[in-house]
Amino acid sequence: MKLEILENNPKILKSQKPFLFLHGMYHGAWYYNKNFLPYLEKQGYKAYALSFSNHGKSEKRKNINFLTINQYVEDVKEAIQYIGKEPCLVGHSMGGYVLQKYLETNENESNVLLASVPPFGNWGTTFNVLKKFPLSFLKANLLLNLKTLVMNKKLYLHLMFSNTQTFNDVEDYYNMLDNESFGAYFGMLGFNLIKPKKIKSKITVMGGEIDNAIVLKEVIKTAKIYNTKPIIFEGMCHDMMLDKQWQKIIDTIIDNTMKK
Repeated sequence: MKLEILENNPKILKSQKPFLFLHGMYHGAWYYNKNFLPYLEKQGYKAYALSFSNHGKSEKRKNINFLTINQYVEDVKEAIQYIGKEPCLVGHSMGGYVLQKYLETNENESNVLLASVPPFGNWGTTFNVLKKFPLSFLKANLLLNLKTLVMNKKLYLHLMFSNTQTFNDVEDYYNMLDNESFGAYFGMLGFNLIKPKKIKSKITVMGGEIDNAIVLKEVIKTAKIYNTKPIIFEGMCHDMMLDKQWQKIIDTIIDNTMKK
């Protein structure tokens, strides 16, 4: 199985521990390569970004709808094997859910949930979309094609950027979106929920104040489950790594994982 794993190449390393970034629904390694990986390279930190199966330039394992959260976990294991050492794992949105599922059976020293789907599932996002965009939600389910949702430009801006940017500002990102798996989506709805009591590793929880996909109260609940205080970024949308304030995010991640 060939997975797309993007990486930077710092000239001098400040730490022997690398970063491994896991992406959210519809995305791929590319959105970390826009700002995070080049910045970390300049700061002296080795970093990798994984595209799950059927995303980005990773090979197609099977029909997208038959992929599951557990199969994305296997992708993470393969990426870590490629890296050859324990990384700091950073999971955004669905990638955060995959990270939690990975930690159920694997201990890892440094872990960051970035606007992550909560351990109790993504019902909040589902109801948000159903309420505001019922026709798009119905169409996606009738066609068994989740990409139909984010092809609605208004819904895309609402979820990913909280309408803080115009579509012209983010059209290039929109054109790079992949389809997403109903199998993974159903896993996050309740068929494969996280078991937090199985997780022994420390987790840092971060979220955006105005995130319309993973709303503030869900970030706070997630932090409470993991007995930690959430780090909330004022005026920040869901796709934080593409937000105009992206540097604040990655600096905070560095401070909370590499400078202790």
